[in-house]
Amino acid sequence: MVSLADRVAQCVIDRYLKLPKRGKPTAKGTDSVKEEWTVLAGFVIEDTGTNEVECVALGTGLKCQHRQQLSRFGDSVHDSHAEVIARRALLVYLLDQLRNETPIFTKTTLPRQLDAKYKLHLYTSQCPCGDAAIGPLNTTLDADCLPHAKRRRTENSESVIVDGIVRGHQGFDFLGTLRLKPGRADSIPTMSMSCSDKIARWNALGVQGSLLALLILPIYISSIVVGDLFHHSSIDRALNQRVSSALDNKLMPDGYKANECAVLPTSVDFERSQL
Repeated sequence: MVSLADRVAQCVIDRYLKLPKRGKPTAKGTDSVKEEWTVLAGFVIEDTGTNEVECVALGTGLKCQHRQQLSRFGDSVHDSHAEVIARRALLVYLLDQLRNETPIFTKTTLPRQLDAKYKLHLYTSQCPCGDAAIGPLNTTLDADCLPHAKRRRTENSESVIVDGIVRGHQGFDFLGTLRLKPGRADSIPTMSMSCSDKIARWNALGVQGSLLALLILPIYISSIVVGDLFHHSSIDRALNQRVSSALDNKLMPDGYKANECAVLPTSVDFERSQL
């Protein structure tokens, strides 16, 4: 029997494969080593009544703008990591559901509420950057199986926390901290928080964002399915334990909670993955 995690992963990958080739990673030349890679993330709605799953939003991406690239007019996308792009697409999906008055919402008056029979799952082909990735990256560097692993380890050991925030994947000894998006050590720092921090925020406030919160009650992720660099304790610490230890459900507004999503591995491979 196929596990729920594998079904969720396969659902997102199948939807990705149906998309046009434009914008997808390609092979450069005849050398397969030069093939481009990316991270894929997607949100899946599960109907617990029928056990059917549907990919309703997905995104790919690895990059974000550094502080000198930010527009003063607010007309550019700062963060293009896959999880963030997928969540932006999810907001469009939820808005469409409200407009069409589809049955995923039960209440007919505002704020609307997601029907209890539906569950939301997040798939990502690689462990979210930031605190969740510290454990798997430590293991990977110890195995010395990534390019320049020893050099990166030396650089990281000299990093310190500045204003309570660590830059990227530096400072491997600092666990449970806020982190900026990773980047080359000689590059201009970004102003975007890591995917671990953003998903942890969704576990506190829901995925719907502040604007849709005026129209619908918070929607929380039931599980996160992770492909490469899976490390259960690190992901659980970054996404669940940091939130539950900081928030008291008794003090949260109606509809809000310190959500704890299931952390699941998958055996389904994404062909354009880095590893």
